[in-house]
Amino acid sequence: MQKLLEKATIVLLILIWMSHLVQVFTPEVGFDAVWYHLPVVKAISEQKKLVFIPELYQSTNPLFSDLIFGVGFIFAGELGSKIVAYLFGLAVIVSSYILSRKLLNRSWSLIVILTVSTFQVVAWQSASFYVDVAKAFWEISSILTLLRWKDTQQRKWLFVSALLFSASLATKLFSLFLLPVFLCLVIIWSKKEKIRNLLSFTLGLLILPIPFYLWSFINTGHPFYSFSQHLIKLGEIGGNDSLVSYIWQRTLLLPLLPAKLVIARDYTSFLLALFLPVVFWFHNTIAKNKTLLGLSIFTIGQVMLWWYLPPLSTRYALSGFISWTIISIWSVARLSQKDSRFFKPILITALLSIVINFAPRILVNLRSLQYLSGEQTKTQYIRQFFDGNIDQHLTRWHQLN
Repeated sequence: MQKLLEKATIVLLILIWMSHLVQVFTPEVGFDAVWYHLPVVKAISEQKKLVFIPELYQSTNPLFSDLIFGVGFIFAGELGSKIVAYLFGLAVIVSSYILSRKLLNRSWSLIVILTVSTFQVVAWQSASFYVDVAKAFWEISSILTLLRWKDTQQRKWLFVSALLFSASLATKLFSLFLLPVFLCLVIIWSKKEKIRNLLSFTLGLLILPIPFYLWSFINTGHPFYSFSQHLIKLGEIGGNDSLVSYIWQRTLLLPLLPAKLVIARDYTSFLLALFLPVVFWFHNTIAKNKTLLGLSIFTIGQVMLWWYLPPLSTRYALSGFISWTIISIWSVARLSQKDSRFFKPILITALLSIVINFAPRILVNLRSLQYLSGEQTKTQYIRQFFDGNIDQHLTRWHQLN
């Protein structure tokens, strides 16, 4: 039975990723992709150096992952950048599987990555020039190597973990808010020399982002210029001009977090809310297991980042929702071990959530096949996405008439 289940999940996993691959061959229609990711990378590739574009404040962002997308762009244009996106998607799934195997057997780990594969952000960004999946890959990989260091206490793994997290810091500015979380993990996973380990990790994580922060400072006089622009627009995207008032408002709404997650446009899985009582049921076991405790701290840190960082998009904290999925599946797997009667309903519920999440992708593929089969022109395909906000960016990038 277990082997049959594993074969079925592997087949389903392949089908899901074949579905995601279809979108790689359609024109880029992601808002941020055509607004600034592609124009900035195009300018860099043409001038063969970092370029400050005053009308695009995002050109002062940390651009480590953008530059990796840029390699694909240099070789194959827009298609090349979308291929890089797909490879980052696969990398997130592989790293998530390896992380889940630290706590779960093969069957449950496959359920984890099936669930993650149907997250809306993973499905969409595995074929679009956005860097959130790349950021999640760096963070999950950093957690993995930090766990390797936890088990061996070999300083080289601490350095590799710091370097991988520095890739996240060099990809998105708000990864800085995760710094206390990672330092906390270093402390609880240290067996000795905690202060020395903290210093080593801190020095390692500065390697990749510092050049980008300096680049921003040289061009704007502010090392975190793009973040300052984000704060200026707080009233527009967060609904409140005052930072203090905004934080207070979000804090009061915290009890609604599970419900908001279930109905989020950029959906993850309703399993996270549904299995939350089971997670709380095993809170004592989680607190005693340092791996689970560390993952829980990481998850809480990321979920709070999602909750407080406007405009409330799960893509900003993708790696946290992946670790939450692992903890959720661990909890119900533990429950089914205690009472086998729970196994079948848990498995059916998990598979149902995967089917529900995957259903919209079928419609997306049907829409894409109209273009890929030649029934639609490129212009006709792109104009489907006009909504009054993205129109000018799509028109400019694709040079539509």
